[in-house]
Amino acid sequence: MQDFEESFNLQATHDLYYYGIWPAVQSHWFGLSNDDSSVLYDHLKYPGVVPRTFVGPLIISTILKALSAVLRPFINLDHHPLALESLARGVLLMFNLYALYRLAHAAEEKLERSSKRRYLGVYMCLITASQFHIPYYASRMLPNSFALGLVMHAYADWFKSNIKRSIVWMTVAAFIFRCDVLILLFTFGTTLLIRREIGIMQGFKTGIVTVVLSLLMTVPLDSIMWHRLVWPEGEVFLFNTVQNKSSEYGTSPWHWYVSTAIPKGLLLSMVLIPLSFVRISHNRILSFRPGQFDLEVLPYFVPVCAFVGLYSFLPHKEIRFIFAAFPMLNVLAAKGMSHLHCAFQMSCQEESLRKKDKPVPKLNKVALASMYLGGLSAIILSFAASMVFVQVSKLNYPGGQALLLLSHQLSNSSDTRNQMSIFIDVASAMTGVSLFGQRHLLQNVPQHTKCTISKAGYETVNVYDDELDKLQFDFILSEKNEMKGFEIIHTIKGHPWIDSRNMSIGSKNAIFVHRQKQY
Repeated sequence: MQDFEESFNLQATHDLYYYGIWPAVQSHWFGLSNDDSSVLYDHLKYPGVVPRTFVGPLIISTILKALSAVLRPFINLDHHPLALESLARGVLLMFNLYALYRLAHAAEEKLERSSKRRYLGVYMCLITASQFHIPYYASRMLPNSFALGLVMHAYADWFKSNIKRSIVWMTVAAFIFRCDVLILLFTFGTTLLIRREIGIMQGFKTGIVTVVLSLLMTVPLDSIMWHRLVWPEGEVFLFNTVQNKSSEYGTSPWHWYVSTAIPKGLLLSMVLIPLSFVRISHNRILSFRPGQFDLEVLPYFVPVCAFVGLYSFLPHKEIRFIFAAFPMLNVLAAKGMSHLHCAFQMSCQEESLRKKDKPVPKLNKVALASMYLGGLSAIILSFAASMVFVQVSKLNYPGGQALLLLSHQLSNSSDTRNQMSIFIDVASAMTGVSLFGQRHLLQNVPQHTKCTISKAGYETVNVYDDELDKLQFDFILSEKNEMKGFEIIHTIKGHPWIDSRNMSIGSKNAIFVHRQKQY
């Protein structure tokens, strides 16, 4: 299901690309506008529970405009809204992929600086790719996805000993995109002070300056767009933490992050994390000796664990809330797999060099080979499980699929009427319908037909019960399978689940496209 926060960022990117911020500036500052900005901008009609920032959508829409200008001699992207939607997600994906690359490279340089064989970076990328949540959400326009890339950059600079820059990255993530990163910033900052990686005054100055600059980035822009003085993440913090109103949307037990979210996010690669704390010898794997424990990664592990532990006190829990912890946990898993790889490689090399009168300890070799193959199997099986999750998730957007089917039908229609009206209910709007998709549909309607799209929302002004009763719409996208005066022309599956008994993916009818019988 498409989260409101993801929907907001996607719609905001659409509005900023096609309309820019000037209508909002005219309306908010000068009190005049050629267009009613409350109708022009989607977020003013569907504000949601708490405001979100426009910083991310503004950056992405600006990149899209630059790309559109470069490609204009060859193709006008303005006329290809679905391509723009894909490009918008692609920009966010590239940002997160680059952050992942920086983190993998920095962690390898730091944790394997004395080793001639360096595999940590490769395994970090493989382990992350084998999981479902980080790759899947890397291109989804959630505040968590924007913050994730910034946090990975912060981790990378921490490994590179660029402490000030690391603090800057994490502070920007917390004060602009996700206020819950404040908890990680606290545990991270405490670790820096304990290890004396930065002084109190130096860290305080860096933090304060970054906070001020972050607020100067978000408050003016968002106040213009929301038509009131607002710091979005400040209101989110007040709503979620101080007032604890997020618990109205469901609660989970205190241990849910550890018992459910982390195993679900990391999958089988989680078993490799303990190996990052052990020096694995190629010829004495089954015997304990002094100095066998490798605690170099402990300072990077503790603040992440503390972050998850402190966050567990908040009753409302979602796996995306702790995305910031996953990259560092994957670093540790990659470190453990690298230990196994190096030990197994040395064992094989020594086997070829040993003389016949000095046989290799078979038990150690078998144990080491088993552990190494077990680690590889964990990555492979995690990837296989993620592919199943991808197939399941493809069925989570029946609303978007319904809109595409209707768009295709209208493009092939020979209808001669001058007006057409379409209604989209809340369930459809929350499962893949976007302004890019709506614009694509409007472009496929015959030129002589004026088409209007009405979209329901939780707000009182966005309820259309009277219009539905009076049959004022020609087409309806709804989760209801019966609409008085309408007939079903398309049925889209959704609400997927994994049917382990039949080894298949189950689904049921989710969204129906209705057409007025008199159409």
